[in-house]
Amino acid sequence: MCLILGHPLPSCASDNVRGGRRPLVFHDSILGSVLTKAAEYSGLVREYESEVYVRGVYRVPKRNELIRLVPSMFRFYKDVDEYLTEVVSEVHYTAPSLYDMKVRALTGTFRRNRAGLRNSLEYLHMNVYSPTLLPDRLVSPLDSAGAHRYAYLLDSVVWAADGVARYHISIMPRNNSLQLVSGSMVVRGDTWAVTGIRLKGQIELTDFEVDIQMGEEGTEQFLPKRSEVSLTFRFLGNRIEAGYSASFAYRQIRLREAADPHLPVQQQNYDLSSSYRLKCDDSEFVSDTAYMAAHRPLSLTAHEQQLYAAYYARRQQRMDTVQASRRKSLALWGEVGDALISSYTIDLSELGSVRCSPLINPFLMSYSHSNGFSYRQEFKYNRIFPDDKWMRIVPKLGYNFTRNEFYWSIGGDYYYEPSHLGALSVKVGNGNRIYTSRVLDEIKDWKDSLINFNKLHLDYFKDMYVQVENRYELANGLLFSAGLSMHWRKAVRPSELPASDTLSGKVIQLRPTYTSFAPRFRLSWTPGQYFYMNGRRKIPLYSRYPTFTVDYERGIKGIFGSNGSYERIETDVQQRIRLTSLNSLFWRIGSGAFTNQHTVYFVDFANFSRSNLPVGWNDDIGGVFHLLDGEWYNSSRWYARGHITYEAPFLLFPHKWKLTRSVDSERIYLGVLHTTHLHPYIELGYGIGTHVFDFGLFVSNANGEFNQVGCKFTFELFNR
Repeated sequence: MCLILGHPLPSCASDNVRGGRRPLVFHDSILGSVLTKAAEYSGLVREYESEVYVRGVYRVPKRNELIRLVPSMFRFYKDVDEYLTEVVSEVHYTAPSLYDMKVRALTGTFRRNRAGLRNSLEYLHMNVYSPTLLPDRLVSPLDSAGAHRYAYLLDSVVWAADGVARYHISIMPRNNSLQLVSGSMVVRGDTWAVTGIRLKGQIELTDFEVDIQMGEEGTEQFLPKRSEVSLTFRFLGNRIEAGYSASFAYRQIRLREAADPHLPVQQQNYDLSSSYRLKCDDSEFVSDTAYMAAHRPLSLTAHEQQLYAAYYARRQQRMDTVQASRRKSLALWGEVGDALISSYTIDLSELGSVRCSPLINPFLMSYSHSNGFSYRQEFKYNRIFPDDKWMRIVPKLGYNFTRNEFYWSIGGDYYYEPSHLGALSVKVGNGNRIYTSRVLDEIKDWKDSLINFNKLHLDYFKDMYVQVENRYELANGLLFSAGLSMHWRKAVRPSELPASDTLSGKVIQLRPTYTSFAPRFRLSWTPGQYFYMNGRRKIPLYSRYPTFTVDYERGIKGIFGSNGSYERIETDVQQRIRLTSLNSLFWRIGSGAFTNQHTVYFVDFANFSRSNLPVGWNDDIGGVFHLLDGEWYNSSRWYARGHITYEAPFLLFPHKWKLTRSVDSERIYLGVLHTTHLHPYIELGYGIGTHVFDFGLFVSNANGEFNQVGCKFTFELFNR
């Protein structure tokens, strides 16, 4: 019998101990030491610089036209099922998990050499000691907070030539969840550092296997030296396999230093520019095969050389044989086909680029109880000028099938002073149909617990708006904006619009059109706002504190044909708090009121409004009411509301069966609203999130009485 840190192992017969597999538990000194040291090593490396060489081979055993629905998929040659890519990059890492990557050289046999690069980076740069992997998507088996979700087996102990034991440990998930991995690791017995780890799992539609070998000695033992990644992507009859090999050549490694209690406390620096850049900057790189040959640590195999030779032969043949007129015709129809069923980017050379989502895409559909079925489409135009000024234009189109209404908007931002977020913004579009505030005067004395708007005579107006705004950051996190808001509202059926209405004996004079003109001011403050500078462009990151907002608008009568005057003021406070590595809490409170109104106006709040085309689960799921009918948003001159959303990967839903293993997160929602006739309105909900769709079930209570039950459903595939 052989003792390992006080724990007996059977069959100890030689220097290489091959015993029976023994389960490890939390009080084991082996597992306890590994988890304790992992927490220490996760932030031990403060900074490093490295040259990284990556070689990838893609194989396409099965494919069909539906592969075009995948936004990030590269374009294939017609009869080619194997591709090669090579990348040489410089990586600057700063804790925690901040990567500055510059691609120096990239060659390959794809139509576009950048294909597949971005999606593979997260697998290659994996911190094995981090509490979460890839990142914030998988529970790490080396995180003590999540270790109870794994089972560990001590397979064997191998005594190396240096006299230090190597513990071979198997890792198995206790639940059948996509947020857990399986695999094995090898741990040194003196430092309890991981010398090698192999992990298998699934991210959305991709099965992955990662094999990481750490450095042998010195500071490199805390960083990967070699990494092998195997990926298999499956989608609607398509199958694509990829294999990557990466090697790291470190130039500088800095470890965290112990804090000196005698040193004075330095003022907090929120500028992370020295350590944080764009995660992948491949705007400048070379495609020279001679440069790549000089920097690759391993020579190409004979088969890989054949892939390059076949690629250059295809390219030369295509240039020599395809006639110009036919090439233009094929290119035209090819772009039309791509626009219908695939995401694409149109490069306008020095004018910028346009990013478009597919015109025919079922994953842009959504359903909610209050909104019904909706479909959306958007385009994005971006241009960065030489002095880091930049412009963004985003047209959006959408249709609501339940209300048979078409929505559109065009928003544009020109950042003239990017270092202070100084921007001029213009937005034009059509809003929700709305009724005039005169209806509020007719229903304010009603005693019904709930108003049935279907029984009221509501004359709806279409809304066309123009918003102009100038934003500027006065201090870090303090953003001030001033602008104008103009609305042109026209009756939906002007020919049927009555000249008067007598709901309660009062005479209401209505016009077929109304115009409003209002200066608007907004002040937003996020204390402790972290950021980084990309050239002269300031990129806000995160804050440990809430964001406070005050929004004021003053309608003025007589300017540009404005029919009435009013005042609107709204306040809002919201924050997302990271509780653990994968658990978070979102809360939001706000209030608003219309005051000093004269003649007819429309109760149209900025923060409390119905979204005519919800764009995604995470964009609005935690701060809106999903069962509240649209008329209630305009039925009161004031409101007060609050929201709380708790999100966790393992909450109520069982993760024991194949059909439930795709649940990535679970959420519990609570929303409370006070208005003139709702005191209070309460919504309670529970939702699950997967990589394909998200679903939420909600129940509401109005004025102490049960109201209704409803749901929300959105497609999330390729939208995260």
